[in-house]
Amino acid sequence: MDIRNKLKQKENWIIALAVTAVLCLLAGFRFDFFYDLNDDVLMKDILAGVYTGTPEGHNIQMLWLVSAFISLFYRMAGSLPWYGIFLCTCHLGCFFLILKRSLAFSRTFWGKLAVALTEALLFGALFLEHLVFAQYTVTCTFLAAAAAFLFYTTDIELAAKAFIKKNIPVAFLVFTAYLIRSEMLLLVLPIICVAGAAKWGSEAKIFTKEHAVKYLAVIGMILAGIALGQLTHMAAYSSQEWKSFTEFFNNRTELYDFQEIPSYEENRAFYESIGLTESEKVLFDNYNFGLDEEIDESMVGQIAQYAGENRKAEKPFLEKLPEKLKDYLYRFLSGRGKAGSDYPWNWMVLLGYGATFVSAIPRKYTKEQIQQEGRMTYVKNLLGVSWKLLFLFAVRTALWMFILMRERAPERITHSLYLMEFCILAAFVFAQYGGICYVRTRKLLGAVLAAGFAVLAIGILPGSIEAVSDRQVRREEVNGLYRALYDHLSSEEKEGNFYLIDVYSSVSYGGEPYSEKMFVDVDNSLDNYDIMGGWACKSPLQTKKFANFGIENMEQALREREDVYFVRMKSEDMQWLFDYYKGHGTPIQAELVETIADTFEIYAVSAAER
Repeated sequence: MDIRNKLKQKENWIIALAVTAVLCLLAGFRFDFFYDLNDDVLMKDILAGVYTGTPEGHNIQMLWLVSAFISLFYRMAGSLPWYGIFLCTCHLGCFFLILKRSLAFSRTFWGKLAVALTEALLFGALFLEHLVFAQYTVTCTFLAAAAAFLFYTTDIELAAKAFIKKNIPVAFLVFTAYLIRSEMLLLVLPIICVAGAAKWGSEAKIFTKEHAVKYLAVIGMILAGIALGQLTHMAAYSSQEWKSFTEFFNNRTELYDFQEIPSYEENRAFYESIGLTESEKVLFDNYNFGLDEEIDESMVGQIAQYAGENRKAEKPFLEKLPEKLKDYLYRFLSGRGKAGSDYPWNWMVLLGYGATFVSAIPRKYTKEQIQQEGRMTYVKNLLGVSWKLLFLFAVRTALWMFILMRERAPERITHSLYLMEFCILAAFVFAQYGGICYVRTRKLLGAVLAAGFAVLAIGILPGSIEAVSDRQVRREEVNGLYRALYDHLSSEEKEGNFYLIDVYSSVSYGGEPYSEKMFVDVDNSLDNYDIMGGWACKSPLQTKKFANFGIENMEQALREREDVYFVRMKSEDMQWLFDYYKGHGTPIQAELVETIADTFEIYAVSAAER
């Protein structure tokens, strides 16, 4: 076999790899890669050993198996940015897998280039923000979306054994997605089920033994992977310390993410019944609850339950439903420039529904079928695609209403839902396109669909590039302030001290969150500071971190030790700190020691003179 034939056989691999590499290089030359939020930075710090001094497999947010896997690389080569490499590999790897499978449906070289260009434009227009500012929730969904796309576009004519073998990577992608962000995978799992039901429903004869083996085996592999991930996680977190913290973490998440903390004055009787004073309740408001040792999983759980009951009483479900349904339709149907619109994601999905419907009409039939049934073949096609689209739309509506009713719909979740839905629709289109037997029809339909999506992507791309550029400029400015602070705290002169940072002072400046670059200025040495709350607060990891600096009790250490300091942003209030200690009968005084970048202040706290 000559070299030309060999290249022809590997054509899809070569094109997909080349396009993926070009996208990576273009994004890398034009932008830096960032962790999206300070939460992502803390996850990296735990995995890399920045938080406790040792790379940890208990990453709290991710399941243990994948956390232990990433931390192993940090143990072997701790100076490298393994977590950033992992996230970017997942993103670009998913794009590669989807593109490579998509190319298989085009029969000409120029057709393959058209597919590659269109998908590259779509990836840049829609996903550029999440490629540059990486967030593990979106990573989870991209893996799930790639899995669903690969599953649905698997050749339906394959025998059971070959079909199952072909979908082993699908099960692995879902398994990995579950390990990365189990809650998000479970949220989008119904959409994966839509892909499964639609695929099985596309069989000429649905209820046969071979088809049952084909599809139930794939479902079994996926469920086995989820079970394995969950069981290993439960075993790794089975100690009493981790069980108590897990309960605390879950209750804290419910309180802060889905409820509103009731005011003290109007709910004084409740707070007094659980032993929480007004000065202690402020620690919940400003997130600095790590200062009080008495705040535990039970107390947080009681507040979350009470807050939930209050919210239900204020606005019952049936009263809230019409309002959220209206919001759902507005977000889905509104276009560019409309406040609250999900443009451009919603337009891409709407175009996807239209493309799926149109591409279903000219399906493959034998001459005998056409002669016998005539136009009924087209009616069957339309009925066959209609139930799939209605099923998908019903499921997506239920999921959207679920997140809107819970009143927590950040972009990392809403964009993830759109990404999942769009990949399912793309799978529908490619599978139907592959069944068209007339060459002229295939070429015409392929050209129209590629042009439609490419034109919309080209219209969106400049705005996406500008938005990401502006966000990077703002992020650089904010990060400069925080880097000045953290570099000062970790300097050789200060490395023997420990600094407790007000939570809101550590989050953002001027509305722009602080995070870190993935691949620039990587320093995985132990930090000598921590925030006074957050999702790792009161965990065994924090206990381990504090032990490195001889700290047993945050409240006591800040008041009594000369080498422990309090840090706040100048714009943040600190009266709550004096009120808290006074409420505990141990009043304090605070002396301003240093001001960093004219933004942050460092205080030495000590017992007040009597």
